[in-house]
Amino acid sequence: MEQFIISPSSGIPIYKQLYSQIERMVLNGYFTVGQQLPSVRQVAADIDVNPMTVSKAYGLLEERGYLTRLRGKGMVVAQRDNEVLQQEKFTMLNEMIRELLAEAEQMGISGNEVADMIKSNIADEQANKAIKE
Repeated sequence: MEQFIISPSSGIPIYKQLYSQIERMVLNGYFTVGQQLPSVRQVAADIDVNPMTVSKAYGLLEERGYLTRLRGKGMVVAQRDNEVLQQEKFTMLNEMIRELLAEAEQMGISGNEVADMIKSNIADEQANKAIKE
């Protein structure tokens, strides 16, 4: 499936890669409430993995409340409270920040240096937006 990008050599289990991508797609509105996801078999064939791998990702997403299983229709995006979705976005972003800081530390870059880089990037983005307007 074109929208899923799987890297078998990344060291991250494929089901986790698929889980994370679908989670982001739900949180960002790519998959909308009530939208049916492709079948386990279809996704497995499209990304060339075992159907159990896809089933595991779907099952975890169902456990977390992102997906609902509809008898005879497969998995659809579940209705979620907007406040809960917003909190989950912040939780996901915080995890990404923690990972970034850990990687920076491994490269010998301090948290303050990372913060300065982020501030610089924000300023650049704002300047670029102002130029476009």
